[in-house]
Amino acid sequence: MMILAALFLGLSAALFFGPQLVAYGADDMRNALRRPEAFTILGGLLTAFVLLLFAPHAGSALISGGEAVQVVTTKIMGLSFG
Repeated sequence: MMILAALFLGLSAALFFGPQLVAYGADDMRNALRRPEAFTILGGLLTAFVLLLFAPHAGSALISGGEAVQVVTTKIMGLSFG
C-alpha cells in the first residue's frame, strides 16, 4: 500500500512538472519553480512524501468502546505515552 502511495506521489509530480519540463526545457524549469503556485505544489508533495516515509513508524492503539472507533497515537517524535 505504501508503494502505491509513493507511485501516486511520483505520478502527481510528473504530471504537474513534466509538461513544463518538456515544453520549456531544464533552463526555464528553474524559473517555473520560482512561481508561488509551483512552490506550493512542490512543498505539498514533499510534505506528503515525508509523511509517507515517517508516519507509519508512529505506533497507534485502537480503542473501541461501542459504535465509534478512535485511533490514538502512542508515539510522537520518539516520546512514548500510555
